[in-house]
Parts: sequence; structure tokens; C-alpha cells
Amino acid sequence: MNSSIADKIRGVIFGQAIGDALGFGTEWIPKSQVKQEYPDGLRNYNQIVRYRNISGWIPGDWTDDTDQMLCILDSLLDRQQVDLLDIARRFHHWAISDGMGMGQTVYSVVHSPDFLQNPHVVAKRIWEASERKAAANGGVMRTSVLGIWEYNSPVKVRRNAEQVCQITHYDPRCVGSCVAVSLAIASILGGETNIPSLIESVALAVQEYHPSILEYFDFSANLSLEALDLDEGLNPGETGGTGYTLKTMAAGFWALNHAQSYEDGILQIIHEGGDADTNAAVAGALLGARFGYKHIPQQWVKELVYEQHLNNRVEKIITQTQKRIV
Repeated sequence: MNSSIADKIRGVIFGQAIGDALGFGTEWIPKSQVKQEYPDGLRNYNQIVRYRNISGWIPGDWTDDTDQMLCILDSLLDRQQVDLLDIARRFHHWAISDGMGMGQTVYSVVHSPDFLQNPHVVAKRIWEASERKAAANGGVMRTSVLGIWEYNSPVKVRRNAEQVCQITHYDPRCVGSCVAVSLAIASILGGETNIPSLIESVALAVQEYHPSILEYFDFSANLSLEALDLDEGLNPGETGGTGYTLKTMAAGFWALNHAQSYEDGILQIIHEGGDADTNAAVAGALLGARFGYKHIPQQWVKELVYEQHLNNRVEKIITQTQKRIV
């Protein structure tokens, strides 16, 4: 594997973790409050004071977004294939032993009695119980590693992203979001450098999952980041909710298309508030693929609480990916 691809793989994993860890500082607050809490902007983990009293968390730690991605990554490394039941088991173990930041959809699915035997059946049942309305971003936030695994085969990337998403998130909007992000990462690893063309191709490839998907790709291409209204539901009088999978997807592709650097994209995303850690985790993975690990601010890397643990996993996924692609 050439050094450029290895750097991009490292960029995806670290890019996600850093976006998650830094975005945690503006999670679940409106943009107006972000400006109040960080008048000079949020630029490092030590500025995050809102969560200092949470047991087990210190600045520079990531959240459930990256925890669940690592469940998938560890399963891939251990099983050498996409083993859905093994990934489900790891999600379940994480949920009952830690579970910090776990969303309602994941909680409902993984705590169902038959989850470990039939995760897709359970996820579909939970989705249908919501009258097929639940389309949270808990699937897309963890999907980045599936763009790395078997990145040279779009068919396999699509299938893997679909099936892993449906372990907990059955809605076709969730599935389409996961496939879109995974295909984009795979395409960049495969050598695509024309980002507008890449995004157009991905949008066309995933439009079949739900009629709303193309609309959100149009948003990401043609609107300002502010127009995406990432803090919807957190301002007085707003009835919408945060954490919608297509908004998170759109935020990620907006950053991929418009950001001048990894740092620029992440800072713009997190200062919009809303579900900022998840939006920045997805954007961070995409930006990490585009710009590579070498262009991620090293202060953000070195101040991650578990930087060495993450680096060990990255070394392994690079080695395994090299073996599989060769």
C-alpha cells in the first residue's frame, strides 16, 4: 500500500475521533449559545467545561460515535470479515458496560431480549413501532471504517454499510446515509480527487433508498452551512429535532465539498451547535480521507485521551487492508 492511502486511512479514523471529541463541546446547544460559551471560538479540548462532572470523561475523550465505530473496527480485525452477530455482540457489551451518550434508537434495539440472535429483526421491529418515522443518525456516525474495509469494491462497501447500519437503524434514510459516507470514503481511498464529481456520483448511487436523500445532497452542495439549520429544535419556538440522519450526512458532505482544510471544516461544523459531535465525527472522517492525517492539527491528535490506543488499531487496519487489497 502506498503511503498516501495509508495516510488517508489514518486520516479517516483520527478525523472521526477528533471531530467527535471536539464537537462534544457544543453538543445539544443552539448556535447562539455556542457563541456565548466560546466567544473566541472552541479550538481545543481543554476549553470544554460543560461536562467536567461526568464520571469517566475528561477533555480529549470521544463519545459513543467513535466507541461504536471501534466496535465495528475491532470486530473486523478479529474476525477478518463483516460478522454481523459479532458486531452486535460488541455493541451490546459496550451498551451495558459503558454506553456514554447512547441514543434512544440504539438503546431500544440493543436492550431487546432477542437482539443478540436477530439484530436485524429487532431493529426492524423497533423502527416499525415508531411508525417508520425514526431516522436517527446513530448509524451514519459509526460507518466510516466500512469505507476503508474492502474499499476497492463499491459493491462490497455498499453491502457492508447496509447490513451494519441495519443492526440498529433500519430506516432506509439511515441506510442510505451510511452507504453514502462509506462509498465516498472508499472512492477517495481509491484515488478520486474531483470532489464535486465524487459527491454527484455518490448522490446518484444512493438516491434509491429514499426520495429525501437527493434533496439533502442538494442542500450540501448549494446552501450555506447555516442554512442546514443544524441546531434545529434547540431554539425557542422550534418544533423540529436534532439528530436526523440526513442532516448529519448533509453536514458531512457540505464540509467535504466546501472546507479549505480539515481544521476549517471541523471548526465550521462544531460552531453550528446541535448534534455537533456526531456531525463533526462524520465530517471529520470525510475530511480526514480528503486531506489525510498529515494535515490534521497535531495538537488535536496528541491531546486525544486514547491517542495511542487509537493509533495501535489504525496500524492494524492499515496492515489488514493492505493484505486484502493486494
